[in-house]
Amino acid sequence: MSIEIDENRIKTDTDYVAIKRYGYSLQKLVTRYEDGCPTHIIAKALFLTEEQVEQRYQQIVLLLRKQMGV
Repeated sequence: MSIEIDENRIKTDTDYVAIKRYGYSLQKLVTRYEDGCPTHIIAKALFLTEEQVEQRYQQIVLLLRKQMGV
């Protein structure tokens, strides 16, 4: 399976992550890290850099604050 196919699958399969150790399953990854997943694991799972993960996190927080009026 090529990286290109995996990147497409990340966008289309709601349970897919790019980590063989967890059977490529988001549910298995969440079960393992139920109290929070390290940034480097998130980055690996989504084909992102740690910096990209942090940027997306900050964007999501800003959007939620805006929607909540905070």
